[in-house]
Formats: sequence, C-alpha cells, structure tokens
Amino acid sequence: MTRSEFHVLISERVLFLDGAYGTEFFKRGYIKGKEPIEILNVKAPEKVLELQSEYVKAGVDFLLTNTFSGNRHKLKKLGYENYFEQINSEAVRIAKEAAKHSEKKVYILGDMSSVGEMIQPIGDLDSKYVYNIFKEQAKVLIESGVDGIIIETMSDLKELKLAYLAVRDVSEDIPLFVSMTFEENSVAVTGTSLEVYVSLFNDLDVDAIGINCTLTPDKMVPLVKKLSIFSKKPIFAEPNAGKPTLSADGRLIYKTTPEEFTVYIEDYVELGANIVGGCCGTGPDHIRYMTKLIGERKPKARKTEELNVITNRTYMVEVSPFLVIGERINAAAKKKLHAQIREFNFENVLKLAKDQEKEGAQVLDVNLGLESVLSDEHFRRIIVELDRIVSLPLSLDIQFNEYLEVALFEYPGRAIINSAKAIKEDLDAKIRMLKRYGGILIILAMGKEIPNSPEERYKTAKDAVEYAEKNGIDRSRIFVDPLVLPLGANQDYNVTLETIKLLNKEGIKTSIGLSNFSFGMPNREQLNASFLALAMHYGLSGAILNTSEVTTVNILSGMKKILKKESTNVSVEDVDNDLAKLLLAGDGVNAEKQIMAYLDSMKPIEVAQNVLTKSMEVIGNLYAQNKIFLPHLILAAETVKPIFNKLLSMIEEKDSAKLGRVLLATVEGDIHDIGKKIVATVLESAGFEVIDIGKDVPAKAILEKVKEFNPDIVGLSAMMTTTVVQVGEVVKTLRNNGVTVPVIAGGASMNEDLAKRFGSLYAKDAQQAVEICKELVSKT
Repeated sequence: MTRSEFHVLISERVLFLDGAYGTEFFKRGYIKGKEPIEILNVKAPEKVLELQSEYVKAGVDFLLTNTFSGNRHKLKKLGYENYFEQINSEAVRIAKEAAKHSEKKVYILGDMSSVGEMIQPIGDLDSKYVYNIFKEQAKVLIESGVDGIIIETMSDLKELKLAYLAVRDVSEDIPLFVSMTFEENSVAVTGTSLEVYVSLFNDLDVDAIGINCTLTPDKMVPLVKKLSIFSKKPIFAEPNAGKPTLSADGRLIYKTTPEEFTVYIEDYVELGANIVGGCCGTGPDHIRYMTKLIGERKPKARKTEELNVITNRTYMVEVSPFLVIGERINAAAKKKLHAQIREFNFENVLKLAKDQEKEGAQVLDVNLGLESVLSDEHFRRIIVELDRIVSLPLSLDIQFNEYLEVALFEYPGRAIINSAKAIKEDLDAKIRMLKRYGGILIILAMGKEIPNSPEERYKTAKDAVEYAEKNGIDRSRIFVDPLVLPLGANQDYNVTLETIKLLNKEGIKTSIGLSNFSFGMPNREQLNASFLALAMHYGLSGAILNTSEVTTVNILSGMKKILKKESTNVSVEDVDNDLAKLLLAGDGVNAEKQIMAYLDSMKPIEVAQNVLTKSMEVIGNLYAQNKIFLPHLILAAETVKPIFNKLLSMIEEKDSAKLGRVLLATVEGDIHDIGKKIVATVLESAGFEVIDIGKDVPAKAILEKVKEFNPDIVGLSAMMTTTVVQVGEVVKTLRNNGVTVPVIAGGASMNEDLAKRFGSLYAKDAQQAVEICKELVSKT
C-alpha cells in the first residue's frame, strides 16, 4: 500500500484495526512461563495464524504483526535475542497468510513499541542506541513486506520521536501510524500532555495520530474528543476492554462485552475517528461486533483548532499573542561561560535557565558561542541537561547545521530554530530540519547583506516566507526577524519599525533581538524598554530579551495589557513550601543551606523527619495531583538524595531517620521498570529505605532477597497482562515459606480485584503506595 492509496482509502470510510494479542494468547493458554508472546511466531506459528485469521474474518482492514515486543533490546532482556530476525520476518509471513482469508483487501501493519526502559535524562539509555534499535526492527519488517508501520503504546514522547525517525529513515514511502498512551487526565506518565504530543506530530511526516491502551472505552472518550479537535492528521483510538479480573481457573478476563465496547467506539466515530480498534482484553468477538455495527460509514468531518505552541516534554507555550524568549544563555560574548561549556560544565547554563524561568521567560534561547571549538557531544549534553532540570522550551541559536541537527535529534518537543537567512541554501537546510524534527523557524529579513530600507527588508522576508510555504512549511510556523541594529552606530530604528508594520499587515509574525538596539550604549535598560514599546505598537509578535531588566519587563507587561496581548498559558501552581521549591528547581546548594540551618535548634533526625521528608511529601502530593510530572519528581529526588545522606551520617546509630524498608521488584517475565522506578523515587523521597532488586525477578529469587534484607514491605510491579499472575505466584511462594511480610502490587495490569485474589494490597499509583506503606509501618 502506498501512502497515496492509504489517504484515498481513509477518505472513503472508517477503517478497522484488530484487537489484542498478548491477552488473547494468555487467555487461550498459549503462553508458557516467561516466554514473550512473539516467540509463538517461531515455535507455534499456527496459533498466531489462528488468532489473526479470526481477526481477518471479523472484518478488519489492518492486521498487526505479532511483534509488539519484537525489538532486539527487549528480546535480549528476556533471553531471546537470537530469535530477533526470525520473530519479525515470520510475523509478517504469518499475517500475510491470515490476510488471505478475507474477501476484501487486508493490509499488514508492522507493530513496534517501547524498548521498556527510559532514555536519558529520565533513564539510562542513550538516544542513538534506542534509535538504532528501532531502525533495525523497522528494516526487517519493511523488507519482509509490511504495508505500513504502527508505533503504539508509547509513554515517552522522546522515545516515540526516535522510533518515528528510525522508521522514516528506512522508508519515506510507507504509511506510518503513531500512538501514545495517556492517563485519564490526558497526560502520559512522563508528563507529556496529549496537546504537546499532537502539536509535534502535526509537524512530522506521519499518516495517522492515535491513542491506545491504559484506558477503558468510556474513559477514553474525552481524549478522543481532544484528539479530534487538535490533530491535523487522520486519528485512531484503541481502548482496553475494561479492567482485568481473574477467572475461577486462574486466567485473566476482561468484562467489557462486545456490545458495551462498541457503544463507545461509535462515540469515537461520531467525534471523527478515522480508524478504530481495540487494545488489551479485546478479542475477535469485540472486533466482529464493532465492524458490523459501524459498517461502511464515511468519516465525520472534523473542525480542528490551531495548536501553535512551543513545547518540550512537559511545558507548552502558545506562540500568540506575544512570545517572550530569554536571551541570557548566550556564550558568544561571555568568555567565562564559553570556557565552562567547553569543559562540559553546564552549572551556570542551568542556573541561567532557572533564573529566566522565574523572571517570566516563556522560551529560552540557547547559543553556546564559538562553535568551531565545540563537538557534537556539547550540543547533545546541553539538551539532555536542560531536559533533566525541566527547563522551559528552547529556541536553538546554533550556526553549524550539523550541530543544530544533533540538538534537534535529542530534543523532546517542538523547538524554535533561530535562525535562517533568506538565502535558498540556508532556507533549504532549515526547511529540511523543520520537516524532519518539527518546530518553528525564525527567518532573518536579509540575504547576504542587510537591506537598508523597510520595503527591501519586507520583500526579502516575504519572498522567503512564501518559499517556505511552497516547500510545505505553513506560515503559522514562521517568525521574521526584521533586524534591530545598534542605536549607537547611527542606525535608523524606524527601518525596523516600518518593516514590522509591513509584515504585520501581511499576517507574518515578527520577533526581534531586543538587546542589539542598545549595544555599546549607556542606560541600556531604558533604551531597550522604550524600543520594545514602540515595536509592540507597530505589531511585534515576540522578542528575545533580557528578562532580568526590570524596566523592560514592566514595560512589556504594560504594553501587553494595553494591546490585549496577555497570555492565557496556565503554569504549574505556586508551591507554598520554600524547601520544596528549591528541590523542584534542582537547587541543591541553597536547599542544603536551608536544611543545615535547622540544625541550630533541631537534632539531625528531627530535621530529616520533620523538615526534609515533609517537603518531599509536598512534592509527592503535587505529583499525585498532576501539578508536576515525572521529570520534576526525578530532579527533586536526585537533588534531595545527597542532602538526606549527609543528615543520615549525623544521626546516631540508635536513632533511625528511615520510616521503614521496602523491597521492590518487577515480576518474572516483565522487563518494564518505569512504574517501579517512579514508586522507588517517591518512597525514598517520603523517607523509606528502598531496595530495588530489578526486573524479571522469579518468585524464588524474591523470596531469597526477602530473607536476606528482611524488609518491612514487599512491592511488586506488573505492567503486562501476560505477567500479572506472577504477583499471585510471589505471594504464594512467600506464604508457603512462612514469610508474612505485607505485599503491595501495582502496575498497568493490576487492579483492586486482582490484588485481593492474589492476597496482596493494591496501589493504583506511587502516592497511594506511600500512604499504604506509612499505614503499614505505623501499625508495626
């Protein structure tokens, strides 16, 4: 299937994806021990063919290959790396064989998903490594003859972007669907909102944008509505068939009937969904009922809204009505800062980032100075470090295109590229990167030379904007810099103002480098503020400026009120706890000073329990309330750890600052540890000692570690439906060996009913795990 054929097909009627594989294979008893379901492609292909043939007969248009966990990284962790190529190529062969059972054309989608571990800075994996893992799998699937690729159930925007790049680098011509998984609040576990996700993939070269897994059909309705409003591409949705429960014979079952499931699928179609299907718990019966009831309906027309924003993984800043870009991460004229950057010392860069955020910047401009003495690694590391401290979205002022590409590859969001001259060669390079990585471009109103008159600058800029539009970059994604020249060099500032006015009439947004105006002059702040007011009066849309200039910021605020350009962006609510603020900002130096000051009147153990732990409790509650997200939580935990350890070294042996000891493990057969790491972070922050014994841990190994460490509580994670029964196996093993320690279980596949059946407690999230642990240790 070509991409043009796909777009003709999707315009004619609503299309159907198939249902689940893992839960179906598990229900049918095909999974043995810790084997991945993908090994069935090699060891029992007839069983895969049987299920896929049922989906084909149920009326699907797209049949997914049984390769969800078929990337080399996951297979290696499970001990099946040697089967990598065979698993993926056989999956395509089996799916093609199953497709023959249909009277209509059934297309094969190569199924790809997460590597199961987090990428830097949230985790340990290197971006290039993850990209290569995806590229390798995409190559095998495409060479084996799939009609398209679907990347699904992703919770990390950065990982999804890397997978997208990998697929597109293998083939520009194959249809490509992408899908993320969200909680009820429309935010992924890594802090990415549905809007941030859609805004990036609206820019990128995908054929459909979707959501899947985690949510039941009814809970997914509001998210499908949002998706229908903001996506410029065809949309799809795959909910779970309810929450899993345990049958009398020990098998997982999902209680949402095909009829109930399809009621909500109809809602999706009415909202404008182009493709519908099912995730965990859905089987051939669900899909058959869905295809019959929906039939051959034409897709509903959708009225979309513009989502023109600058983003990283957690922040979203609207481009309009006025964009404030902080200028101070600029090593071009700061020898000391440049020297620090050369030595990979980013401490002052990160401080400048946080300072400008406090001062009201919405976006941070990043200029690392003289680039000829820097390397790829400098630009990779600065993006990772700014992501680690959860800084604002970025404007990348990088002159060498190879370094700009390194930064964009690493960046988890929709950045500004600052900037391109109005010269074909420069524009072509930047347009290519905009198409590959998404984002917004600033075009300079100049070619090889700066035009002298406003009319010349206007024409130069307008021609460049129109050239970008002809090459697929919408005008909404472009700013023009009308060029501010130094007043002290006897430059006529009216040329800049008139250029702004002309471009504004044309509907072209403008942004200036404000501080250029006062370069070399005394009283720079007053000059900058005055010129900013004039430029805004003439229609200026944004500025790169010094947010530490009080006069400039006050004038900006006043002009925004006068011109009715005040932002409607919602920010994270202010935190009342001063220490929590410092920890969330990653300011370990001042946080430690504040903590140590308490030692004048309190014992170290009192400071640890009554001050430090309380502040982390505040942070934990903010996380539970979705006011901060995983990157914020990890940063705070990393910042507090050395301070907490310092306090512990001062505490006498007879005392204990720890509330209790918790042993954590991901159960056998499951290599996902994202959720477990979140729980570990929150528990440590709340004052518990955490012993994390890893992932894919057999029940007997957990028993041995419990005997060795004598924990107060055991915490188990089960992300996959195929491994959730291992929770029961662990509890049974512990109890049969006389171990009565309380067990708490959580993860995407766990729920209250299953926990009771397994003999464990259930924690729906990290904060609830903390509350249960506190209650348990208080009783003992």
